[in-house]
Amino acid sequence: MKSLEFRIRKLHVNTDADKRLQKKQPSRVYVNEEALIELTGTKDGGRAVCVERLSASPDEPPVRREATLWKAPEKLDKTVTQMYDAFRDACKYKLGEQVRITSLGGPLPDAEEVILEQVPGQDGAAPESLAPEDIPGWEFALAGRLSQVEHVYAGLVLKNLFVRGPERSFTVASVNGRSTGNARYLDRKTTVRLATTAPIGAQTERVSSRKLEVTGIRGLDTQINQLNNILDGFDADVPFQEKPFYSGIVIHGGHGTGKTMLLNSIAGAGWGTVFRIQYKDKLTEIQEFFQKARLQQPSIVLIDQLERLIDKDRSNRAAVILALCEALDALAADTAAKNEIPQIVVIATCLDYTTDVPEDLKEPDRLTSEIYLPLPDVDGRREILTSLRLGVAPDQEQDLLRHLSERTHAYNGKDLRRLVGEARSIGRIRHRKTLADSPEPSLPTPPSSDDADQQTEDATPPPQPVYYLPADYHEALRLVRPSAMHDINLKPPPIRWDDIGGQETVKLSLRRAVRLSVEPPEVLSQYFDRPPKGFLLYGPPGCSKTMAAQAMATESGLNFFAVKGAELLNMYVGESERAVRRLFQRAREVSPSMIFFDEIDSIAGQRSGFSHSSSSSSSSSSGHGGINVLTTLLNEMDGFEALHGVVVLAATNRPQALDPALLRPGRFDELIYVSPPDEAARRAIFAKVAARRNMHPDVDVDRLARETEGYSGAEIKGICAAAGVAAYDRFAAGGEAAIMMQDLEKGIRNQKRQITAEMLRGFEEWEKQFRKF
Repeated sequence: MKSLEFRIRKLHVNTDADKRLQKKQPSRVYVNEEALIELTGTKDGGRAVCVERLSASPDEPPVRREATLWKAPEKLDKTVTQMYDAFRDACKYKLGEQVRITSLGGPLPDAEEVILEQVPGQDGAAPESLAPEDIPGWEFALAGRLSQVEHVYAGLVLKNLFVRGPERSFTVASVNGRSTGNARYLDRKTTVRLATTAPIGAQTERVSSRKLEVTGIRGLDTQINQLNNILDGFDADVPFQEKPFYSGIVIHGGHGTGKTMLLNSIAGAGWGTVFRIQYKDKLTEIQEFFQKARLQQPSIVLIDQLERLIDKDRSNRAAVILALCEALDALAADTAAKNEIPQIVVIATCLDYTTDVPEDLKEPDRLTSEIYLPLPDVDGRREILTSLRLGVAPDQEQDLLRHLSERTHAYNGKDLRRLVGEARSIGRIRHRKTLADSPEPSLPTPPSSDDADQQTEDATPPPQPVYYLPADYHEALRLVRPSAMHDINLKPPPIRWDDIGGQETVKLSLRRAVRLSVEPPEVLSQYFDRPPKGFLLYGPPGCSKTMAAQAMATESGLNFFAVKGAELLNMYVGESERAVRRLFQRAREVSPSMIFFDEIDSIAGQRSGFSHSSSSSSSSSSGHGGINVLTTLLNEMDGFEALHGVVVLAATNRPQALDPALLRPGRFDELIYVSPPDEAARRAIFAKVAARRNMHPDVDVDRLARETEGYSGAEIKGICAAAGVAAYDRFAAGGEAAIMMQDLEKGIRNQKRQITAEMLRGFEEWEKQFRKF
């Protein structure tokens, strides 16, 4: 049997297809094609393998699990393997650990028998035993849940099942009699049995008082697994082979992503004494909290909204930061002295770990473990909306849930609650108005004495349910915007493609860019290895580059982020780079989105220009800042984190000033020349102006288009504006009210052309030079 050794790396699950595959075949393990062929002798995935963790100590028992081997969906080194988080957690493998993968020489076998055991409760206590008469019902329910999985492996956890009594969770103890087994589950053919004993629960009784685990929160499975892995390190009974290190935890993410909810869940776990530090607490109170936490172990110190606790306007900010550093250093010293981590968990929350946590607190043994909470994806939003009960007719509910979950990208849980509340308000107002507009019902005819009782009973119809309408939610969707966009989204002027005369090639390229940003990855993979994501508009000033970006934002409906390059360089040292990183992070969170850099040459100039721009200290400082901003921009556009659903658009009048690294594939993939308007475009601009204003019949649009050869679109609009001023002055003096041909011709004579033949030759020469790369 062939074996190879690998180091475990993170597997990113991004698309809906990836998530479905993760649920159906969770025991997949990925390597590159060369390793797959060497291990299995074929490019075809799905062969059975055994994965074994390589222990650092010979006394440590190996951890083995069976899996299936597949070619990785992304480019990997031959020494790297990837696996889904749930499978890795079940195996207790850590990222970066070394494993040996051995081929078992055949396809995945069928599952003949699967045995499951109960999982301990949230407090770590042994699960309540099942009554014998309830076991068949539970086995039937477990078989139903397993029917949703194609590959079942030992360690697979089935959470929150309900048959009778409290909800229970179960784990697969063995497959085909093996505690390391993995097999193909066959609905109605595989035997599912529930173990009558609970060895897992018996094992956890020893540490039940020390167990700290977050469960029961849906939609954040990956983040909760990551958090629980970190919390495992605070269990004093874990034998360390190497020197342990203390680490505080930071949970960060945008407003409404669940940070406080996670803190409350941790506080309610019953693991130890909980101390909450509020942003208004005094320095002495903060110090006392940590002292009490050390005396009352196990304990938890929670700091919600760390950024407010150490706000820059706080007079003793430096002292508070120092107190936090000293408290964490004391815990690190205890760890080193006793060779075990003290049972004191410090967890803080903030909006952004990079910008909100000071560098001093990021030093080793302080707040070094970070967990990022993203905005909910389509499935998460659907789950939240389902829990909020939309109150529409049953036959309309599923379609409305699908529509809302797809249309609410960038909405967090609070935003979705606001959306539902707004829709209900709209529905109630509509219903009251309908009742007010309805005619008064006629009085019923009094019944005869013979059948009065029967008539009275029949005259009282059962109450009819009143439902909200999908239209109520569509109107609410128009009114409620995602809070993630409140502080950074710039509303562009409502420019449309029709407002830009000519430039058909530019419009075609930008429309394609929008389609690429919303196309599913599985469709794009049929045509691109890496779809274009960066688009540079270059050309003479006044030729509608910025207007094209505004029209793209208006017509596409993408979340729009606009930045002028010069604004970034006016920030304090280090703030410019953080602003760029935060900009890209926010754009990823609320994708599909578009980032527009106007005057990008001011932050992306050639690095030699930055370093030799001036000998003065101020210039040197700005030059160094410019290099840092450029480096950050290059990394964000073509770094480790993919820009899925994000279009980067930039405009410049000086493309020759840009650093060549920005023009390499993977950054600005497409260069779009925005030329001065040709005769047809000039005619279109004059015609649009004429359609909106009071023009005299003598105005000849064709002649104006011919006479403005070489003028930019902005200059043509300036000509029309000057003609309007002349016509208004004449009207105010009692003369002709309309804009006349002579007014426009005078405007042409007075408007100086800024676009020269030399300037146009410069663009042509730059384009030829670039094509040599």
